[in-house]
Amino acid sequence: MKLLATGKVKWFVYQKVVIVFIVFLIPLMSMNIWVNYKGTSFTKNAILDSSLAGASFYSKQLDKEIYFIRNEQLQLQEDKNVQKLSFRGGSIEKYEEVELIDNARDLLNRIISSSDYVVNAGVYVKSLGKTISGETGVTATPNEEYERISSLLNVKQKPSFYRDGDAIFLIETGGNEELWSYIELSKEKLLEALSQIATLYQESEVFLGSSDMGNVLSTTEDHTVSSAVLKLISKEEHFNSEVPEINKVNGTSYFIAHNFISSLNLSLIMYVNQNEITRPLNQFNTLLYVSFLIAIAVMILYAYSVNLMIHRPLSKLVKTFRMVETDNLDLVIESKTKDEFHYIFQSFNRMASRLKRSIEENYEQKIALQHSQLKQLQSQINPHFLYNSFFNIYMMCKVGDSDSAAELSQKLGSYYQYITRSGSDEVPFFKEYQHALDYCEIQCIRFSNRISFEYEEISSLSNTILVPRLIIQPIVENIFEHAFEDDTQHGVVYIGAECEEGMVCITVEDNGTLLKDEAIEHLQKKLAMGLKQVEKTGLINVNNRLQLKYGPGSGLFVSRSKYEGLKVELIVKYESEEV
Repeated sequence: MKLLATGKVKWFVYQKVVIVFIVFLIPLMSMNIWVNYKGTSFTKNAILDSSLAGASFYSKQLDKEIYFIRNEQLQLQEDKNVQKLSFRGGSIEKYEEVELIDNARDLLNRIISSSDYVVNAGVYVKSLGKTISGETGVTATPNEEYERISSLLNVKQKPSFYRDGDAIFLIETGGNEELWSYIELSKEKLLEALSQIATLYQESEVFLGSSDMGNVLSTTEDHTVSSAVLKLISKEEHFNSEVPEINKVNGTSYFIAHNFISSLNLSLIMYVNQNEITRPLNQFNTLLYVSFLIAIAVMILYAYSVNLMIHRPLSKLVKTFRMVETDNLDLVIESKTKDEFHYIFQSFNRMASRLKRSIEENYEQKIALQHSQLKQLQSQINPHFLYNSFFNIYMMCKVGDSDSAAELSQKLGSYYQYITRSGSDEVPFFKEYQHALDYCEIQCIRFSNRISFEYEEISSLSNTILVPRLIIQPIVENIFEHAFEDDTQHGVVYIGAECEEGMVCITVEDNGTLLKDEAIEHLQKKLAMGLKQVEKTGLINVNNRLQLKYGPGSGLFVSRSKYEGLKVELIVKYESEEV
């Protein structure tokens, strides 16, 4: 902390870091104290919600599954083939009887395979005097299954399901004694599902039961607690099945959650020993006081460590940067440690040294080298057809064609005046375009009008756009040299241009048939290399100049022309505000 001349206090970074750390730590410790006292209730509520969710989920799934099985059973009862077998079982032909029995067996097998909770399914047809079972097949009565089901039906008050020892049955008689359908549920599968819920907590149990039937199915063999829980639920009319409660049973507090399963007229009940949940929370008080003392020690050590490891090296670095602001680069920061600040100090020393050398050498040399490279690329454009042009003038004079000789001489003079003049490296685009057209006229005269050219007029915007000199002529020159070596056809060169704000696109095409696809692909690869391409042919030269000045988005792009020859697109992307 430092007192400024203005009377304000200036805090150092390490002091701010320590204060922020303490400010964050104090609420955290306060929160820990509050959480210690509230944690038990939060945990209890979480357990209650979790137990209710698990029990509720299973009870709903079980309820849906039993309803599904009952629905399948009712469809079996109402099946027309089963009804026909029940009404006419003793009067139909043997073949039809066998067919109806097979249909009934198929329905029974479908019920068995439709749910993991179904062990067996069957029907008793009184008119046939037989039982049809998925497990035992077709058996004449009396038999073991018939005796078992008939004994269960002797009860006066019809329950939602029937129990025979450990077996659980769903039985439908359809309002008469002519046709029974029965389904045996798997006790193992029901118990397996209950056990999955019970594994959530070590001291928890889950069972199915009711006040009338008692404990029907349970995950424990000791029914002492479950019987007491059933009595408690039956006595307390206010017991909410949607919200679990804490109640004492035989002197022990339990979380109790139960859900009603209407398809079986049973309750799915889960109870958890409260001590299993609250036992770990009793250790928090001691740990809280210990953590409070440790936090104080940590704050002291943290403040000292920040000052030693961060504040001191950072102060040294800040002082050095302030010296750099005075243009003093003769600086060396010494470091006795081998940590990250040592690396920063060494990097700073190297940076200062390199920065000094860059200011003195690299920056100026780079600018000079770039300018020299641009001049070199531009100077490589050589009008090598000079001698041929003079020869053409000579021949025109010999044959007495003075008008053509004069026109060629004028065009040739204008051509060389354009490419050899000094001054700015940039010219208005319309002049560069006109220069390319002059070159085409010279070449057409040289080739005795065996080659012609067509061109498009350009917009007035071209008067304000500046482009490098001699970027179109090398493209046209390449076409005259390579596209029409075979003089068996009449060659045509097509030149067009589009000028927009921020972009100029010149298209040069020919109808030559000598260029193969492989050659075009090879040229595309060379142009794609950009400034890395060492070869300095006419097209590569122009491409390098454009990319050097305008960036990779500009340059030359080649493809197959719609006239069957080569198509070259010259694209210049520039900043419109510079125009």
